[in-house]
Amino acid sequence: MIGARRVWRGLHSVSPFLARVVLTAGTNGVLALLGFVTGTVAARLLGPQGRGELAAIQTWPSFIATIAMLGLPEALVYYCARDPARAGRYLGSAVSIGLLASLPFMLLGYLAMPFLLSAQSAEVVRAARGYLLIVPVFALVGIPYHPLRGLNRFVAWNALRLLAPLAWLVVLLGALIAGPASPERLAFSYLALLALLFVPVALVVVRHVRGPFRPDVRDWGPLLRYGLPAVASTLPQMLNYRLDQLLMMAFLPAQALGLYVVAVAWGGMVQPLVGALGTALFPHVASGANPAERVRRFLQGSRLALLLSLGSAGVMLVLTPWALPFLFGRSFGPAVPAALVLVLASAIAAFNGVMEDGLRGLGRPSAVLWAELGGVCVTVVALLILLPQLGILGAALASLLGYVGVSLVLVRQGIQAGGISSWTTLCPTGKYFGAVWSRLVGTMRGSAQ
Repeated sequence: MIGARRVWRGLHSVSPFLARVVLTAGTNGVLALLGFVTGTVAARLLGPQGRGELAAIQTWPSFIATIAMLGLPEALVYYCARDPARAGRYLGSAVSIGLLASLPFMLLGYLAMPFLLSAQSAEVVRAARGYLLIVPVFALVGIPYHPLRGLNRFVAWNALRLLAPLAWLVVLLGALIAGPASPERLAFSYLALLALLFVPVALVVVRHVRGPFRPDVRDWGPLLRYGLPAVASTLPQMLNYRLDQLLMMAFLPAQALGLYVVAVAWGGMVQPLVGALGTALFPHVASGANPAERVRRFLQGSRLALLLSLGSAGVMLVLTPWALPFLFGRSFGPAVPAALVLVLASAIAAFNGVMEDGLRGLGRPSAVLWAELGGVCVTVVALLILLPQLGILGAALASLLGYVGVSLVLVRQGIQAGGISSWTTLCPTGKYFGAVWSRLVGTMRGSAQ
């Protein structure tokens, strides 16, 4: 522990931004490991059929809960980075908005669930309706720790990020010990444990965020003016990530969905390292002293993101054909072709995520909206054509095409937002590789001293 603190302080003294990226990358690595372990345990515990039913219970309610937060997490990061003294009031106002918004979204979700899950059993539909209780849980547990990111309290923020996946691991290990468990029991056990996380989250936030936390109605307008465009961009972004699975729940049986969920989980292993960069880049860009400095930081992050995305995808493509069936079980072998496509799709999505965080830091959430809308259009058309013909492989190809569409629009938006003359400015060059290597060497020497 002492050695880790020494390394952290050394990195932070050389470059606070790099230290945050390294810390978040390490946390993302732990999250990826937890996701890998829980995904493997859930797959082996339930098999393709049960894994598909669990996904059907959890996916739509979680999607609705994210939309119901109205972009408030992104708004908190932005306003707390710009005005740290009012962080507590911003947080109280955001939580109050989130709780008020929960009720209409839960009602709409309850009414729509039979249609959204029309290919699933009545038991799965009933369980998904009950799982809509995750919406207010998101408001109480998911919103409060986002000011920590805006305040650059990355140690506390990263620690809180680990709580939910650890809770899911506890649920799955309990099921392994207790014996056979149904998808419904697993889902509601996790929901109950997630609600209990309010206590540790509140204790950490109160320690690091300056109060008072009393809601201020005057903050509702600014938070929503930033948050609604952000959630408008999050909606197509989430559709680009989830539309394939969401449509499969209405048209394909649970077994096919279970195969595809595993392929998605495997492909998502590309994203943790690159995602760490985008997470730190948002407040790093937003806190730049002037427009030129903010653009410089944005370009620096986009170049590194492209480099990391390509490298991660190459490694995963080599591992996929033999590692996926070995780890998840031979019954998931038919998921390999879709997983190979989704590795490429996830690499592009990871690069897109960094670009989007950089654009948000430049105060351009609407640019993200246009990019994601373009991607949704491509994904919808591709799914309508490919899903009936190729099944889960068609869904994977549709996701790949959608992410490529998003990437093309994001690059164009980045050129416009930064006043860049050419897209090649966003790409790493030989000179850039040399600068990155020199910086890493210097940082390692500094942290060792």
